[in-house]
Amino acid sequence: MPIETRPSIANPEVLGQRLVEGTGTDGPAFLRFDWFYGDQRGDVRGDGAARFNPADSLRLDLFTSGEVAMAVALAGDRLSSIGEIDDVDLPSGPMLFAMAGLFRPGAGVELEAYDAESDTVLVYAVEPGKKLYFFVREGRLARVEQRQGSRLQHRVELTWPTDRQDWPESAEYRDFGERSRVRWTIREIRVLEERHQSDIFALPHSD
Repeated sequence: MPIETRPSIANPEVLGQRLVEGTGTDGPAFLRFDWFYGDQRGDVRGDGAARFNPADSLRLDLFTSGEVAMAVALAGDRLSSIGEIDDVDLPSGPMLFAMAGLFRPGAGVELEAYDAESDTVLVYAVEPGKKLYFFVREGRLARVEQRQGSRLQHRVELTWPTDRQDWPESAEYRDFGERSRVRWTIREIRVLEERHQSDIFALPHSD
């Protein structure tokens, strides 16, 4: 059953703003994680580090065999990167944020909201015929889907631990057109007193 046939929720902008304010930490954070990338050519894996400044600056550094394979930074709507891992296509900014449990859908897009039993679903029309569906359960992101009409193009699924609320335990992104997937599992979280320097969130290559 299409989400749009479910009961609609009034004032979706208020709900969206509440989710922006309620996801992520109030202070800066440093995370370590294990990651995996796989497609039809094979698999690659390694470890990584993430740095976060509230409300919307996130940098990911991916390592293989001790070397930096790729760095990706998000600062608001600006996505930038350095390095390549076998021509990996990056997820969109909202989906990268979602993999860290952050609801940051971007500005200037049409918003609707629906009640889907155990989930609240916020729907953003990002382009003609293309929508992002954010499935929210108990105040946290559970899943994000990008659809072109009825066709599922991309999906993020999150797993949350029982002992913390701010960061997911793991997340997986799937690109159904390229038949690829990215997965990471967070293994260390440090909440910091001082913010990271803002220039680390601006890398040479940007979209």
